[in-house]
Amino acid sequence: MYGVLSYPQYQRLKKLHKRIYMIVIIFGLMMIFTPAMVAHADLFGFYVPDVYEEITTNVKETNDILAQAFKLSKTSPYTVVNYIPAGTGGYSAAVAVRNASKTTALVVATLLLMVDFFRKSINFEWASKWENILIFLIKILLIKQIIQNADVIVGQVYSMFNYINNAATGATRTYLPCDDIETYNATVEQSFIKQISKGWWDYWYDKGAGNTTDNYSYKISLNAVKMFYPNATLPAVKQFNDVDTFVDAFPSPTKNINFFPTWEMAKLQPLFLIMKAIAYVVFVVVIGRVFELAVYTIFAPLPLATFASETSCEVAKNFLKNYIATVIQVAVIAVMFIVYGAATTYFVAQTGGLKLVNFIILCALGLGVIKSGTWSKKICGIG
Repeated sequence: MYGVLSYPQYQRLKKLHKRIYMIVIIFGLMMIFTPAMVAHADLFGFYVPDVYEEITTNVKETNDILAQAFKLSKTSPYTVVNYIPAGTGGYSAAVAVRNASKTTALVVATLLLMVDFFRKSINFEWASKWENILIFLIKILLIKQIIQNADVIVGQVYSMFNYINNAATGATRTYLPCDDIETYNATVEQSFIKQISKGWWDYWYDKGAGNTTDNYSYKISLNAVKMFYPNATLPAVKQFNDVDTFVDAFPSPTKNINFFPTWEMAKLQPLFLIMKAIAYVVFVVVIGRVFELAVYTIFAPLPLATFASETSCEVAKNFLKNYIATVIQVAVIAVMFIVYGAATTYFVAQTGGLKLVNFIILCALGLGVIKSGTWSKKICGIG
């Protein structure tokens, strides 16, 4: 026993005592050899421009993912189907399925026409008028042409409504605000140590530890930064020859005096990950949509055959509505991302830059992407 403590407790207390002393000594040395930190820089050498560049980089990467996804969204289902090499087993299977669909659709249409004719012929008034019989015969010929040319009809529907997608996914469109990237350069004389950490070792430079010229370049988009810091400002000057002047040109984007860039970048990382994850979800949705349209195209004769009867024609109408909804789903997603940029800037400004609002809006965007198929169906009057 050591006083009132047992030996194991005494040993643990002794180790804790050594660790506390070590922390105090390290902190004291930092305070001695490190001068007062430059405004808006932290102990890890990051400045406000580093936060801005991190935001710009991640937003630009998300835009690149979206641009690639929406580029693939322009792929026609016919392009995918026709890309199957002729003479292979896959090509033969696709042709066999399409022909079988047309044959089955003709049988279904014939049965529906017979049922419709027998139902109407019971009515003597309808059967006694020759024009009704003529209309029925024309209907038979029309249904046959619809079934045999179902792929052509569906292709025309695709081309017509894909015009909306082309308008929403223009070649030069940026879905998140990041189209005003400016380059800021700082050319300063630094020591070798200062090349490693820009903000921590100013003391050594003042002592004349060396004067190597370093060039720093930051690519920053103010619109992208304002999504997260609505009060952020950028200097009009883009070339600096002194590190202190360069840092002072980027004031804190928040009202909080203790703005630590490293901590801010750490807090933003989950938002960046969610943003990119949503972009990859869009990628999956777009690829899945191409598969869905290809399946719809091959099996189109079956639902279109139901136009043969007045009692079953709703099936064909709903099929066309679903097909149109699937086509314009890409436009719905593109509009959501365009609105997201404006909504983020607005709501963050209204709530004083609360980071939780960014997270909520991102979650809402992700939910919207997942439900984009349902929303496009509602636009077409389904559901």
